[in-house]
Amino acid sequence: MNEQKLINLIGEIGRLLLKHGAEIYRVEESLIRMCKSYGYLNVEVFALPTYFTLTIEMHDNHTYTLSKRTQQNHVNLDMVYELNNLVRYVCNMSPDYDYLKKKINKIKNTPINMPLVFVGYGLGTGFFTTFFGGKINETITAMLIGFILYFFIWLMEILEINNLVSTLLSSILLTTIAIFSFKLNIISSLQSTIIGCLMILTPGVAITNSLRDIMSGDYISGMARMLEALLTATFIAAGVGIMMVILGG
Repeated sequence: MNEQKLINLIGEIGRLLLKHGAEIYRVEESLIRMCKSYGYLNVEVFALPTYFTLTIEMHDNHTYTLSKRTQQNHVNLDMVYELNNLVRYVCNMSPDYDYLKKKINKIKNTPINMPLVFVGYGLGTGFFTTFFGGKINETITAMLIGFILYFFIWLMEILEINNLVSTLLSSILLTTIAIFSFKLNIISSLQSTIIGCLMILTPGVAITNSLRDIMSGDYISGMARMLEALLTATFIAAGVGIMMVILGG
């Protein structure tokens, strides 16, 4: 078995974990455990939210260093779950290169359940609008806005628009629709509709992961994630504020 090719596959698992929103400690621990399952004892990993470096002392006493960077990261807990199962299998069974490559390709090619995500956007915005005091008109309007946001965000991903810019444009779009709905007397509570729709843009997972990284001692990663979450919240507020001023909501 070619050791470098095997380590590259292990690094690909770590890259996919980072890309789909796994915690920093999980990425580092997974890489270390997988490498040790193949007999590599001296393993060092340093991971950040979009980058990690893996250094291993090979069986011939040479040192091999692998660096991976991810872009356009987005949370996909189904993918993280599948990757975690693969990590456990690797740690227990130490499969060969061909099997590991086949499993990685299968996971990478697993399609996202887009209809379920579509329904989730509508139900999420509708539920939170009701939670924040909206009535039936506000709930229905928020659900329609959620469905529109699904297609809009999907388009932003296809065009590979920066996440912060995508968040800004999404908040502008939903605020615009909500304000026009209010001016046309379709809804009576503008605030509950906007807040309910904004909840699906709120970086709750990023904030949680940042605090978890900080508590586990990964201060650089934790602060990086926290900064990303704060910037996302700022862009959300900026998008809403801009349209409130322009349209007089």
